[in-house]
Amino acid sequence: MSNKLNLSAVERYSKAYAARVCDEFFAQNNTISGKQILSLCNVQQVNLLTIRALFEKWQGDTQRLRSPYFDFTAPEVQQALKNFMNIVSQFISVKREQFEPLLVDSVGETLVLILEPQTFYKELMRDLPNFRFTQENAAPLTKYIQINKQVLPNLVEKLNGKEFVFANQAMTWIEEMPITAENPDKYLALFAQKVPIPDELVPSKAVSVADVINNPSAASFFDLELNKPAVEERPYVPPQPVVVPPPVVITEPVVQQVNTYVEPPQYVEPPRPEPVREVVVENRPPAPIFEQKLGSVMSKVNEPNSYEKSPSREAEELRLNEKLALASEQKSLNDQARANKTILDHHQNNRIEGINSAISLNQRFLFTNNLFGGNIQAFSHALDEIELCKDFGEAKELILKKYVPRYLWDITGAEAEEFIEIVKRRFN
Repeated sequence: MSNKLNLSAVERYSKAYAARVCDEFFAQNNTISGKQILSLCNVQQVNLLTIRALFEKWQGDTQRLRSPYFDFTAPEVQQALKNFMNIVSQFISVKREQFEPLLVDSVGETLVLILEPQTFYKELMRDLPNFRFTQENAAPLTKYIQINKQVLPNLVEKLNGKEFVFANQAMTWIEEMPITAENPDKYLALFAQKVPIPDELVPSKAVSVADVINNPSAASFFDLELNKPAVEERPYVPPQPVVVPPPVVITEPVVQQVNTYVEPPQYVEPPRPEPVREVVVENRPPAPIFEQKLGSVMSKVNEPNSYEKSPSREAEELRLNEKLALASEQKSLNDQARANKTILDHHQNNRIEGINSAISLNQRFLFTNNLFGGNIQAFSHALDEIELCKDFGEAKELILKKYVPRYLWDITGAEAEEFIEIVKRRFN
């Protein structure tokens, strides 16, 4: 959706309006029928879009009747199935639990149709079957749209005899198409009879930059500082030289004392040479053979080079110590990473009770803008639909067949993988 429309305000108001209408109706009724839906709200467009949502549910239930064991393409089966569904459609009976979410979506779509018709029709194009716009699928849509309804006929004219165009081409036409939107005031006044319209949804009361600056208490620091008008740049003026007063001259003579004594150099006694001692070798008798061998072995052991470490040996031992220390440190880091990974895997694989409660505010913002085209109602509706799946296989099939082609997901992107991982945890 467009950034001009406050999506959070639309969602909050849709829920409040739907809750008020349902409180009034279901206080006296257990279920609601098709005829009662058509006269439920004082804004007829809401009723029509609710019927359209119910029709889509009805079409989905029809597809679930298909079976690989029977030929549903046979003419007799097709006719019997059509008669059956037509009869069933005459007995619409919806409880509040299933009806209120449909009404919330219809109120939100109506507000978008009133305030930003281009956004509404672009969402319609995303919901087209097989992502194609044709004259055949445009005709049923005109039955449900009463406000700003000139867009669909204009799109059919642009087909110019073509069998179809892809939805992205139709959305480009919508962006280029000049749309004369109806005055929203009369419709907003009807909504306000049930629930007051917030200022964020009233075009004449939209907050401007001047309002933010003139009322600092109503804005954050970022809004206030970033929206201030730029300060006019002034020409550069070089600084003027500073005038320093002349120093004060002392007329009296100043006697400077000079130390004329010079310390004589100290005498350093030169080093004395070591006295040379005479080594007297006594004539001793030769030692026994055993003592000679022992003396030879001990002399080799006592040699300084035998146990004084050479530089190469010291370097080798240093490298060995470094390798042992590095291996010990690497082992500790690996153990810690393995422990952290175990904790993280346990947290990520832990089952969650609901998808909505497991999504943070930052994730909600990323998923809405990067996966659902900024449509917060489509995002909420997708979460509700996925919650109704039996297991992860059914949820994944729903995502791949419906939401990936509709919103052109990059299935390998970070947002898509993160969203599917949360869904997987729901059904783990």
